[in-house]
Amino acid sequence: MNYDKIIKLLWLLLAAVIILIVTVAVIDRITHSNKALYSAQATASQPAAQNDVKVGNRIGFTAPDFTLNTIDNKQISLRDYRGKPVILNFWATWCGPCRYEVPSFKAFYDKYPEEAVVIIAVNTQDNPESALSYAKADGLKFVIPVDPRGVVANQYNVRGMPTTFFINGTGVITSIKIGPFLNVEEMEERAASFK
Repeated sequence: MNYDKIIKLLWLLLAAVIILIVTVAVIDRITHSNKALYSAQATASQPAAQNDVKVGNRIGFTAPDFTLNTIDNKQISLRDYRGKPVILNFWATWCGPCRYEVPSFKAFYDKYPEEAVVIIAVNTQDNPESALSYAKADGLKFVIPVDPRGVVANQYNVRGMPTTFFINGTGVITSIKIGPFLNVEEMEERAASFK
């Protein structure tokens, strides 16, 4: 190959990269400016600016509030459970590790009444009908909101499923677990962070 052909190929490559960057930027701009693209079932909200409250998806931060519809068509918000510890789990029916940890969640739910600890199992990036069928077939009794487009999962920066956040009664994240729980004892160890 001669020098002129190499230069032409480099210019073509540069043009292709620029077109790709511009396309991604335009799609990102359209997606984030068009509220209709977000699920009408999910809304993420931030509290009014307060200097003494850090809201975020990390340990020591106040968990971001959200509103979702459950599989039985009730609307819930995280703030509804303020005053009680919450185990907030993100899962999907197509996720093998998520299905693996279900017995641990069921055992924890049976052992600790909802008055003591609330389990909110957010079905995300999944078909709500699949979540409903799975919950009925497996006898799941805890709160199961649906987040089909992953709006709330993105707010919590969920990068792998299952991901579980432990949130104390004041709304502060005390522990985060990425991956499945192997047994109920492991959940209880994490729940000790509520105190």
